[in-house]
Amino acid sequence: MEPAVFDGSNKFLSADRSFSPSLSPWAIAWVLIALFLALTPGKELMAFDGEMVYWAMVQMVEHQSATVRNPPPPSWIVENGFLQPGWDGSWFVRFSLGQPLAALPFYLLGRILGGPDSSTTRLFVNALSAVAMAGAGALLYAWGRSLWDSRTALLPLAIFVLATPAPVYARLFFSEALLTFCLLLGFRLFFTRRPAGIALGGLAIGWAVLTREGAAAALPAAALALLVLARDRRERLAFAGYGMLGAALPISLLLWYNVYRFGHPLRHGYEGEGFTASLLEGVAGLLFSPGRGLLFYAPAVLLALPGARLLWRRDRALVLAAGMLFAGYLLMYGRWWAWHGGWAWGPRFLVPTLPFLLLLAGEAMTQPAGRRAALALGLLGFLAQLPGVFTDHQKFHAELFVERGLPDVPNVWFRPELSPILGQWRDLWHGRHGALALHRLEAQGIPSPIAWGFRLGIAALLAFGLWGLRRPVPPAPGFRLPARWASAIPILLLLAGIALNGVALARWAWIRRQPFCDGAGRLCLKQRFGGQVELVAFSVESPQARPGEDIGLTLWFRALRPITEPLSVYVHVLPADHPEAHQVFQEDHEHPASLPLPRWRPGPLYSDFYLLQVPAALSPGRYALKVGLYRRAPPGGRIPVDGSGADGVILPLPIEIRP
Repeated sequence: MEPAVFDGSNKFLSADRSFSPSLSPWAIAWVLIALFLALTPGKELMAFDGEMVYWAMVQMVEHQSATVRNPPPPSWIVENGFLQPGWDGSWFVRFSLGQPLAALPFYLLGRILGGPDSSTTRLFVNALSAVAMAGAGALLYAWGRSLWDSRTALLPLAIFVLATPAPVYARLFFSEALLTFCLLLGFRLFFTRRPAGIALGGLAIGWAVLTREGAAAALPAAALALLVLARDRRERLAFAGYGMLGAALPISLLLWYNVYRFGHPLRHGYEGEGFTASLLEGVAGLLFSPGRGLLFYAPAVLLALPGARLLWRRDRALVLAAGMLFAGYLLMYGRWWAWHGGWAWGPRFLVPTLPFLLLLAGEAMTQPAGRRAALALGLLGFLAQLPGVFTDHQKFHAELFVERGLPDVPNVWFRPELSPILGQWRDLWHGRHGALALHRLEAQGIPSPIAWGFRLGIAALLAFGLWGLRRPVPPAPGFRLPARWASAIPILLLLAGIALNGVALARWAWIRRQPFCDGAGRLCLKQRFGGQVELVAFSVESPQARPGEDIGLTLWFRALRPITEPLSVYVHVLPADHPEAHQVFQEDHEHPASLPLPRWRPGPLYSDFYLLQVPAALSPGRYALKVGLYRRAPPGGRIPVDGSGADGVILPLPIEIRP
């Protein structure tokens, strides 16, 4: 059996096609990483999606839990569904695990250098998008070089880096950069036609689905690619098996994470959202609208049409796979209620398809007329990206929808005068809303040694990449993987999948057998207030503390009927021997569980976390916790406890303040 081969171009070499690029894709990757890192916004993640992913990482690292104990401000993050209550009332970020797990090494590096949840950790977490998009660019060149000469392969790469939304999303902590890299890597590995490559390609595409469930739009294209690449029926079955074997691992993790959060493998964090948009409006908006149209933000993709026609004669598998991928994304997100992608830049949801469209367009660029058209369209795309790179798109959207009061509806993006390209060009021209931060990292709270180390690291990456570009790439592969090891990759993926599902199933069975009360430190109360709200249970992280320390208290509530008035929850700390005395200190939540009570649905549990800060001057002793509800609107007053008429409940677990 012929050994699988890896070379310096970051690609497998198949037996019938082994070209030697004149430029090393590894060197291109270093140059692109340096370029994209130089565009960093510093500690600003510049996306609410990114803030939520970052918050999930903080919980996983600092609290070893996927639950969000204390939802971060602003409160509308919960109201708009960025946080979702799980089956047991705990709060979870609605996004899946792909992006937090990929960013985890960056967070840990920043944590080592700057401490937990610091400006330094945010700076390094932001680097994930730059690295992922640079990897996608290097893969695009390597794939293009296997199709054409080096000069032609560089042209799609240059357009991708300079004349599409790719550089914008390389500096934003959206998931688009990671999705682009995973999908391009997965399909490139499929085209090796080798078991190890197909299995690893399935793993990469599965990781894209683990990053965002919408990446399932690529699965039909993946299946079609394997079907076309196979030479006979036996090979089709084998390719399908290897691909599913690789994809099963991350997709299983996604399903089990849904079970862990919401109690069902198919329940996800997008409850209340769906495919309700008009397909005609969504597709037209993603392609032609001045505010979000692909042809305005990446006009060079127009060459994909003549390029696909030319490429069909010698690589119809690539044409079919790329065409199916783009069609899947366009049709699925064209029906999505927020096809415009929210407060984003350009056709956000179509960004992962850009390298595939440019692979098709590259065939047209082999012709003189195609190269001239590519340069002209590339110049237009470059001018369109400048305001996206140099200004803050969120501030433009805030001016549009908050200050000017325009309705945040899809129809807005069909109005040419409201296009972000024009609006952010005005900001750029007048020097407003600058987003680059490499020159002002210290002003963002990043220590000067780390800031200068970051800058010098970018310079070193650039110098190393330029040095690598000057060195000829040897025709011989740089690394050979023996056939027996290549054959072991699918087996290892199979064993890992079995282990993952076995552990997840056992853990879930154990969790479901545990009673809600007396499990995980919870104590049940089942006290009702005015027939409206039930205080189901509570837990205290540590009933012992010292002055100046914090006490973590979680309350679980349930609405008994629809709530029509604004209510607040109070927690008072009282002397245990004299609970009728005035509180020593207290903590109130205006919106319990960070979700206004009128929005609670009767039946589900909602957890509400309190961080009680013990005053430094508090005397040692035993103290009691009293919990109650009161009305914020007239007539006001506390709500009595059903049965007793008391104005609150003393929790049956005193706390002890030690010297």
